[in-house]
Amino acid sequence: MAGSVDVSYMAHEPTSTDRARRLRERRARGIAMVAPVEVGEGGVDLLVDNGLLKQYQADDRHAVGEACLAALEQWAEGRGARSTGQG
Repeated sequence: MAGSVDVSYMAHEPTSTDRARRLRERRARGIAMVAPVEVGEGGVDLLVDNGLLKQYQADDRHAVGEACLAALEQWAEGRGARSTGQG
């Protein structure tokens, strides 16, 4: 995969009501803010190697975003990502 995946531009923009509901849900779970991030090839490889993303999903912004959130949730629970052992 060449380049990076930017999860800040999702295919479908949710309505303001949907965004407000999700914000309330995140706050109720103790989440202060979710920021858009760029995930490069190494990050995608790490998500795949840790079983959080399938290789065929590497170009799917939504799937990469969900995998990143899953990785952060695991990290918050004390289960960090395993390194790919590369560079």
